[in-house]
Amino acid sequence: MFRAVRFIVDLFTQRHGFLAFVFFLLIGILMRQAPVALKQSIINSALGTVFYPAQLLVSSIDGYKNIVQENEQLKEENARLRQETYHASEGLQELARLHSLVRFDDKWDFPIVTARVVGHNPGRFLTTLVINRGTYHGVKEDMPVFSMNGLVGKITKATYTHSRVQLLVDPNLKLSVLERRTRVVGFLESMDGHWLTAMVPTHAGVKEGDTLITSGLGGIFPKGIPVGLVKAVRKSDLDVVRMMDVAPFQEFSTLEEVFVMEKEPEWIIRELLDEQP
Repeated sequence: MFRAVRFIVDLFTQRHGFLAFVFFLLIGILMRQAPVALKQSIINSALGTVFYPAQLLVSSIDGYKNIVQENEQLKEENARLRQETYHASEGLQELARLHSLVRFDDKWDFPIVTARVVGHNPGRFLTTLVINRGTYHGVKEDMPVFSMNGLVGKITKATYTHSRVQLLVDPNLKLSVLERRTRVVGFLESMDGHWLTAMVPTHAGVKEGDTLITSGLGGIFPKGIPVGLVKAVRKSDLDVVRMMDVAPFQEFSTLEEVFVMEKEPEWIIRELLDEQP
């Protein structure tokens, strides 16, 4: 087909006018004597040859549009699949954490309420959290709060559906602790809302690397919840007391789920301690 078109073009471009005239004259005579079916076939072939470049261009444009549309659809599908993969990964991590919490529940004689962290104080140091469980779920003030890593703090305010948690690093929270190896009881608090400091008797023999747990004294926290690790032991202003720098087991800024122990404060202990002989 292209060769026929090139032949006709060469006849005119090379100025063979007479040959062109004879060529088209013969074509005309043949067309007059040819059957109708042959005429129709020749006309269709000629029109197809003339309009083929335009058809090719239109087809190419349509093909390009289809490719662009398919590319956009593939991008959207890829983004959706990546989002679903991300959510699936987060769901598996959360499931693993909650499964650990369920196993941890067997260690205590008190019911446990699992909760999700939904907010925290905007101050310079993280001292309080907000969880999505309240009195409707059995949460009350002064109930212990902890995670798989260790002690988190206690409930200081409970509304119907949410509660506020006072963290271990809050300077207003005082805690009685027990060193696991020597079994000596000490007193732990935060001086600046960031670091933990504990005081123990000098003769106790506590050293760097020892582990602190809740002592069970005071009536709020049960005995045995991991608190932190002794990082350094130093002298204090009193010869009979040693100061310890303590690193908590729980990193509070990364908390996502916690659980609340439904343990009522043992106020009888406080009343007995306050009684005068």
